[in-house]
Amino acid sequence: MKIITAMSKKVGDKEYSKYLLNLPKEVVEDSKLLGKELKAKAEKEKIIIEKE
Repeated sequence: MKIITAMSKKVGDKEYSKYLLNLPKEVVEDSKLLGKELKAKAEKEKIIIEKE
């Protein structure tokens, strides 16, 4: 998996980016978090995604 940058919008000369992460289908289905509100935090070179 990789985190990629995608341009979200451009206002004048300023560009705004967002980050995308493709997760394996099995991981998403097993987590039962599809369609739920999530929060993310960074800890010691990890990104933790959990239910809000």
